[in-house]
Amino acid sequence: MDSDDNRTLSYEVVDHESDIGVIVYGKTYEELFSNAVYAMADLIVDVSRLKENRKMHEVITGKTPEDIMVNLLSRVLFYLDTYYILYYRITSKYSDGELDAYFYGSEIPEGIEYRNVIKAVTYSDLAVKPEEGYAKIIFDL
Repeated sequence: MDSDDNRTLSYEVVDHESDIGVIVYGKTYEELFSNAVYAMADLIVDVSRLKENRKMHEVITGKTPEDIMVNLLSRVLFYLDTYYILYYRITSKYSDGELDAYFYGSEIPEGIEYRNVIKAVTYSDLAVKPEEGYAKIIFDL
């Protein structure tokens, strides 16, 4: 099942010691992965100020949905840190151990204000539970 681009993206920020976290909502793995990418990007910059001008395709793998979540978000951080491109939207198809994803994003415009500098995605308190309608992710600042 492809994730739906027209759904309401929903997440809430949660405090976690010296780090920051999010709880994202969704009924499928695809929705949770997509909302997590958006939430992390929106923690980094005001996504509404970006103009989508980049697209790429990657297959993200992992032994568990939690591994895929960490690998997916870490990949987004890699492109931001290396190429100054922030991918903030994905469409994807999930099957056991694999997320086939198209990423959509933007080069970071000069002078944009960063809200947070995320260093890494952690396994601390990580949960990916579409059957319960949420995922929880903690980021190292």
